[in-house]
Amino acid sequence: MKPLLPKAGLLAAAALAICAAAYADTLKDGAISVNAGRWNWKQETQVLGIPIKEDNIECLIPEKATITLSKLARDLEEGCTVDNVVPSGTGYTFKLICKGKTKGTADASLAHTDSTMTIRAKGSAKVMGIPAGFSMQADATYLGECTAAETAHQRAKYEAELANGG
Repeated sequence: MKPLLPKAGLLAAAALAICAAAYADTLKDGAISVNAGRWNWKQETQVLGIPIKEDNIECLIPEKATITLSKLARDLEEGCTVDNVVPSGTGYTFKLICKGKTKGTADASLAHTDSTMTIRAKGSAKVMGIPAGFSMQADATYLGECTAAETAHQRAKYEAELANGG
């Protein structure tokens, strides 16, 4: 089962890329740009009251330092979108809607400062066809610059994604 969760690296890279100056592209989307570098990502997701925890350090390269909320939703899982995006003083509030493999909705918010980012979501998803409560909280903290090796590794992954149409 994959309730609104991607592989840890995809979510961390996507979410880290949305934690600085915000603006609304349209009423259905928003975008944020951040500084590239090393980020510590901590996430706890609960489905049916069962906690799933992640703690990662990710290197965010400049090529991935701007992202839309709709891209973040697609990175969570194919078939996920955002709607009702409203800029707030520190980020956005929005509705996360998933109609792919995992079906469900969540009310979500994203807030940030120059060196921190917080995402909160609460809603419901279907687990084996049965409605289930869902909540997620994620926090990212900027740690500094990536090492040359980390940057080279992430850039190679990015170039491979581009070559594969991603």
